[in-house]
Amino acid sequence: MKEIIDLILPSFLDTLYMVFFSTLFSLILGAPLGIFLVLTDKEGLLKMPKLNSVIGFIINITRSIPFIILIIILFPLSRIIVGTTIGKEAAVVPLSIAAAPSLQG
Repeated sequence: MKEIIDLILPSFLDTLYMVFFSTLFSLILGAPLGIFLVLTDKEGLLKMPKLNSVIGFIINITRSIPFIILIIILFPLSRIIVGTTIGKEAAVVPLSIAAAPSLQG
């Protein structure tokens, strides 16, 4: 039983790490983006419907890209931000970017 726990525990902790940080960063990216979209709507306080349409289009495109393709597209960004494209730290970048548009409802 101890051998199984020794095998599972590091992966479980890595998963918790990725979930926590990708959730945190997606909230940091997604919440202001959602607020900005509401404010720039044609009935919003800032009324910039063209900018709203462009950002809404980008969000919808990002939502429609399968995650495995998004990971490959974001390899260079992961390397710039984290310094590598492999590992739990590198996985947080595409996870966060993939989750942020989902906050827009």
